Amino acid sequence: MSQARRATQRAIPPEPCRTDRAGVAPSARACGRDARCTLLPLPRPTPPCYDVRVMPALRRLLSLSTLLAAACSSAPEAVLDPDTVQATRVANIAVPEPGLITAGQPTPEQLEELVRLGVRRVISLRPPSEEGTGWEEAKAAELGIEFTRIPIAGEADVDVAHARQLAAELAKGPEPALLYCGSSNRVGALLAMKAFHVDGKSAEEALAYGKAAGLKKLEPTVRERLQ
Repeated sequence: MSQARRATQRAIPPEPCRTDRAGVAPSARACGRDARCTLLPLPRPTPPCYDVRVMPALRRLLSLSTLLAAACSSAPEAVLDPDTVQATRVANIAVPEPGLITAGQPTPEQLEELVRLGVRRVISLRPPSEEGTGWEEAKAAELGIEFTRIPIAGEADVDVAHARQLAAELAKGPEPALLYCGSSNRVGALLAMKAFHVDGKSAEEALAYGKAAGLKKLEPTVRERLQ
């Protein structure tokens, strides 16, 4: 090789090697060049550029979405009037106070109708062994509503402990709630106990409330326990 050609090769600088995607430069051995190889980082991607003209519109859209979400989360609970509730023909059905429906045992079809009207929670005071009950848990799951069972087998279970348990369940929401037993007698009895021992009502006020919810045969027992 001529001396002129060797001088020309020495004058040409080696082509720089690029680092890999992680930003780590390869070794001279890895890139296949000699130690004179120059190591340069890969060019970084250019960040996206947003049109400033669309930003106000995006902010307005986000604000509207936030308002809609807040409106949905604070939607008022359904309120059922007594006439609408009576039309379901559930035995001894009543509305002793807004947000609470009391009744005797509903049929599956009647429960479906009450859910269509707005009932969102069901509480049964019947033990599952009683005739005509025990199917409600599966039906409630099918309808997408909450269901709770507080077994009140008789007057021995109409006590302060069960009244407090009922108060805690009702306080959980949501409303309207359906509270029932076989005839609504146990419902009225336990609500009277709740009104007196939990809510601080007088004995007469508690009894009146219980009667509005179906209290009948258990009234003498309840009177003795409102002390």
